[in-house]
Amino acid sequence: MNKRLLVVLMLVASALGCGSQSRALVGYQRDPIPNVDVVALPSVETDGSETDFSFRADGDGLLLVYFGYTSCPDVCPTTLSDVRRVLDNLDSGDSGRIDVAMVTVDPEVDTPEVLVGYTRSFVADAHVVRTTDSDQLEKAAEQFGASFDKQGSDVQHTGALYGVDKDGNLLITWPYGVTADDLESDIRYLLDEHIQG
Repeated sequence: MNKRLLVVLMLVASALGCGSQSRALVGYQRDPIPNVDVVALPSVETDGSETDFSFRADGDGLLLVYFGYTSCPDVCPTTLSDVRRVLDNLDSGDSGRIDVAMVTVDPEVDTPEVLVGYTRSFVADAHVVRTTDSDQLEKAAEQFGASFDKQGSDVQHTGALYGVDKDGNLLITWPYGVTADDLESDIRYLLDEHIQG
């Protein structure tokens, strides 16, 4: 093969390769992408009022969903603190596109008053989701790939954080231990590149 032609082909291949590469996300994506908007759970307030809450983002935003409980010693407060830090670091336009929902996996202990106070101490406008219907709770968690178990006062649960779009598609899962910086980087990328109104 002509040397000049070989050099040209190598340059074209290199340019195509560079142009087609996208940023690698720290969180992982499932294939096929699951739809998690299969069951509505109650969003609660301290006065005991409830409204149906569906697992989907508003418009061009991203819904961050977390399954946890208020007496969790480390995983839950760490994750929610990281979410708060990310929201603080985003400009108001992008932070306004993020909604947060905390779903309790310990509704017997997490009364509406306790759960609302806890969750909103991290994210002031978070959706606070609680149901005493164990079948509904398990069905919702299962769609995300989340699990939980309570034996006496001991609660075990998946520590992942989930990102959902306006159609209820689970775009990304961040396992526990992802840093706030990496979480922020992924969220910025998703808002800029993958989420449209």
